[in-house]
Amino acid sequence: MMRMTRAAIINLLASPYIEMAQLKGASKAKVVLHHALPNAWAPIVNVIAFNLAYLVVGVVVVEVVFVYPGLGQLMVDAVSSRDIPVVQACALIFAGTYILLNLFADVISIITNPRLLHPR
Repeated sequence: MMRMTRAAIINLLASPYIEMAQLKGASKAKVVLHHALPNAWAPIVNVIAFNLAYLVVGVVVVEVVFVYPGLGQLMVDAVSSRDIPVVQACALIFAGTYILLNLFADVISIITNPRLLHPR
């Protein structure tokens, strides 16, 4: 995530509005915090949401390997006993969590990006 943030900030620092802010005499910290960072939040938030979604789905493997009781273990037990409604419910919960995380990331991206929040 730090590499993604760094790459997004470096990419934005070459933009004309950043150069204009620097030419007006704004400090480097103010340019990064007030001009570059709000425009860089979109890819950063998307990476965070995808990592959280990966963790939620990866909980199945962790619960099975370490025999923790939880939704992942419930799903594996339901698959082994061929309990289709429980498998469907667990899959629905995982899919809903994934969709809500992506929706949350998109909403945060729109709110934090000035170009998306105030389209012309």
